[in-house]
Amino acid sequence: MKSVKPTRSGRTVKGTFNAPGGTPGTARAAAPKRGGLTLTRLLAFTPIALEIASYLRGQQKARRGKYYKASTKGKALDFVLEQAQKRLGKAPKKKGWF
Repeated sequence: MKSVKPTRSGRTVKGTFNAPGGTPGTARAAAPKRGGLTLTRLLAFTPIALEIASYLRGQQKARRGKYYKASTKGKALDFVLEQAQKRLGKAPKKKGWF
């Protein structure tokens, strides 16, 4: 059997008799953390950033012309933008028959 080691200091431990205002099993609820705020901001600004990136990429493609062969990096960027738009429910407009 494992033996329980005592704490090194006389600090209080939640859920014990020496916890402030506590009896066994009455641990207080922790204050809400603001760590999720960054994720909320990220989720709020992602569609805006996606719109700007797709707009800029479209401008770049229009400047280069219709028959310009895209680089590997450009193809990868187009693929990522297209997938992100699909995930957010904004499908790109298809040109042509298919």
